[in-house]
Amino acid sequence: MTITRYGQPCPLCRTPLLLDMLQVRSAQSNFPTAERATGRRCLGCQTARPKQWTEVMQSHYGDV
Repeated sequence: MTITRYGQPCPLCRTPLLLDMLQVRSAQSNFPTAERATGRRCLGCQTARPKQWTEVMQSHYGDV
């Protein structure tokens, strides 16, 4: 199951990042057994400064 939640502040503008989280659930439990961030977004910075956004995300998190 994929959900979106707020994360750490954006390195460029300090707005909380939107995190796309992948949750793995077990058939025996209603609670998630594992979570993994599959993406990070800051709608303002991605649109206004795409090149700088890509460089900062690669240096901070190793992904885009």
